[in-house]
Amino acid sequence: MSYKLEVKAWRPAHFTLGRDDRSLEGNPFAVLILNQPLENKGLLYRCCDEAVVVAADGGANRLYDLFEQGKTEKPESTPNVICGDLDSIRPEIQKYYEAKGVEIIKDPDQYSTDMAKSLRYIRERSRLFLGLEETPPSIPSGPQESRLDVAIFGGLDGRADQAFSQLHHLYAEANQEPTASVGDLYLITKESIIFLLEKGLNKIYAPVAPGFFAENVGIIPIGKPSIITTRGLEWDVTDWPTEFGTQISTSNHIKADVVEVETTERIIFTLELDRQTNI
Repeated sequence: MSYKLEVKAWRPAHFTLGRDDRSLEGNPFAVLILNQPLENKGLLYRCCDEAVVVAADGGANRLYDLFEQGKTEKPESTPNVICGDLDSIRPEIQKYYEAKGVEIIKDPDQYSTDMAKSLRYIRERSRLFLGLEETPPSIPSGPQESRLDVAIFGGLDGRADQAFSQLHHLYAEANQEPTASVGDLYLITKESIIFLLEKGLNKIYAPVAPGFFAENVGIIPIGKPSIITTRGLEWDVTDWPTEFGTQISTSNHIKADVVEVETTERIIFTLELDRQTNI
């Protein structure tokens, strides 16, 4: 591979840990709730604990229905912000969260999705959320000199067109002008964590263990054709062309503590969550 080899480290296990253990893994993060089915309640609840929580329009309905309705055994999880064109949030849910002091931001732009609006909001406020600027007392902040990752819940489990839109936004955010305080995006579904590997050498720290990850992974060239080399998988490849319509790597298995993927283009990487992450 003839390009400057940059090394990028990924620590998706960060999202499976409780609050007391997170300082050992990865960046602080915001949680973005989409208007899609929320089925990994245990993992979502742990991620919302002490994180900035942004609900994308109807995502507020999903959050309410999961945590508030009927007052489950878990304490309530209230978003810091609801952002979007507000055509999906139920009026009674909007009033409920307004009464709790949640910031409501209406963006009527019909040429961007609620996910895009919410990501733009997080990008614009990331330094504030990290405590690098004056922070309102209602919004938690992270440590100094950190980058803010985004854990996106509700992806790919609903309508097919919206699923493709969410993958599109992974690429769109990667093409944004680099910002020191903005980190990486992770799309979290009922069974997987999905993120976009960088060009060059990627090192993924993903323990195969109860409460972390199962062994199954996928490497998907949705954006452009790529040439990949892998290390740490059951079926490793070297200088392997991958493209839709030719060959892609799915249902591969993790066989090392650290998986390495060297790629000539940005490429989707999928990890299967262990079932105990929802306990």
